[in-house]
Amino acid sequence: MKNESFGKYIGAINRRSQSLINKKLEGIEIGSGQYEFFYLISQNQGISQKELSERLEIGKATTAKAVKVLMKNGYVRREKDLEDKRFYKLYLTEEGTKIAHLVTPALEEIMAIYSSGFTDEESVYVLKVLKKILNNVYNATKDMDLD
Repeated sequence: MKNESFGKYIGAINRRSQSLINKKLEGIEIGSGQYEFFYLISQNQGISQKELSERLEIGKATTAKAVKVLMKNGYVRREKDLEDKRFYKLYLTEEGTKIAHLVTPALEEIMAIYSSGFTDEESVYVLKVLKKILNNVYNATKDMDLD
């Protein structure tokens, strides 16, 4: 284990996944940092930016930047929440709906690749370990302003 590290594999998985997604979605003006946001909005029309941040485990500022890019590219629109004016609800535009049929299967394929070949028990264990790693990183950075 001397030359082995979690970070090495987490980084490699992330880089390979981004390359695969970028290849599958060539020609679509969504950066690799916006795919997850687009996907979650497409699957949950009317989701708030706050909930988007929470579900993706990403800071509010990062979410705001990603949503801004998706809006600039004409894929997402934002509307004030009528019940709570502090929040915005997010929806796909007509243009976003047109590309959702390309983005959704590509991301779902990547998610399927991640769990391919795992038994149910292995999947539960891997998720438990990944959550523990994420918690460790949160604890190590909780006093830092990283967003």
